[in-house]
Amino acid sequence: MAETRQRRARGQGEQLRAELVSAAIDLLLQPQSLAAPSLRAIARASGVAPSAVYMHFASQDELNYAVTAELFDRLRTALDTADPVDAAPDRRMHALLDAYLNWSENQPGAYQLLFERPDPLGSESQGPGLDLLDRIARLLPGDDPEAHRATALRIWCAVHGVASLRVHKPTAPWASDARADAWALVSGLLAEP
Repeated sequence: MAETRQRRARGQGEQLRAELVSAAIDLLLQPQSLAAPSLRAIARASGVAPSAVYMHFASQDELNYAVTAELFDRLRTALDTADPVDAAPDRRMHALLDAYLNWSENQPGAYQLLFERPDPLGSESQGPGLDLLDRIARLLPGDDPEAHRATALRIWCAVHGVASLRVHKPTAPWASDARADAWALVSGLLAEP
């Protein structure tokens, strides 16, 4: 519980303003979770009683996991549809990155839910979407699975950065489109020895 403050004398407004900004920053220093809709809100949106939700999901966490798994399935479907499986690896990589960026642009709320909040099962879980890294790793040249996974993770970090910033900062002075920005970063990673 916050301490009760004594009223300040007139003329100290700037000091109070600075203290308020400092308190807000202190509160924001901890990661904030993107809240999933409550079971009651989902029941209302579905036009059913809350007890009906509990017949299918024992807890909010169980429902959150089901939502996350379903969204990853939708993302996988978008990637599968875009993947020219008989093409050269670099063409496939381009197609997958384009599909990932398209999905993030067309489904920004789903994208945030998947990639901008903790995994629904916490740090003990591998999460339902890590297989997407393996999809990228298989397209990399050579035969070092550990190095491929590390590079795939760096590629995802680069493309995620572009996708996330485009969702949150659409009015930034972007010099090119998201695909060109992402591919410039990925090309740099692929050129590294």
